[in-house]
Amino acid sequence: MEITWHDNTCFTIREKNTALVVSPHGKAGKLKGNIVLSGPEESVEVEGMEKLFDWPGEYEIKNIGITALPVGTKEGKNDTMIFCFQIEGVKFCHLGELGHMLNSDTIKEIGDVDVLMIKVGKNSNLDAKQAMEIIEPIEPRAVVPMGEDQISALKDIGAGKTEPQDKFVIKSMSDLPEGEMKYVVLNKA
Repeated sequence: MEITWHDNTCFTIREKNTALVVSPHGKAGKLKGNIVLSGPEESVEVEGMEKLFDWPGEYEIKNIGITALPVGTKEGKNDTMIFCFQIEGVKFCHLGELGHMLNSDTIKEIGDVDVLMIKVGKNSNLDAKQAMEIIEPIEPRAVVPMGEDQISALKDIGAGKTEPQDKFVIKSMSDLPEGEMKYVVLNKA
């Protein structure tokens, strides 16, 4: 499967005959995908969209399990969602525009995570220290930062040097490290 970062918090995850688009706000008409995950107050226009999930709950479509958890931003509005989904045995967690720490109940609800997508850096609601306090208890195998100036943000959280790549390709679970975290920086598509 291939993970592509478009901008801000928007990704496309492609596998076989499915393209799942997460958080496409502001990208109307420029993206292609048949499954779309989006916040409840976002207008969504994705070419080829068969199903939109924009409300909290548990869903399944095309053998992809999806959990949408409502969370608020710094301002306390309930206008962003955490999306957890599993594709080909790989469990993803997309934290959206998260603007606060996660409580233990939410972390438990998120469960095991292979690939964590977290917004950190310039124009993020979280600073590097807060991001690490969220990442550590989740213990993902890979962290994909989203947002602007990801390289500086990774330095701030002590991730070391990471070379940006165009796509993150996962052919099997063996592409993900065991017992350590891999940081993956993606170029904007």
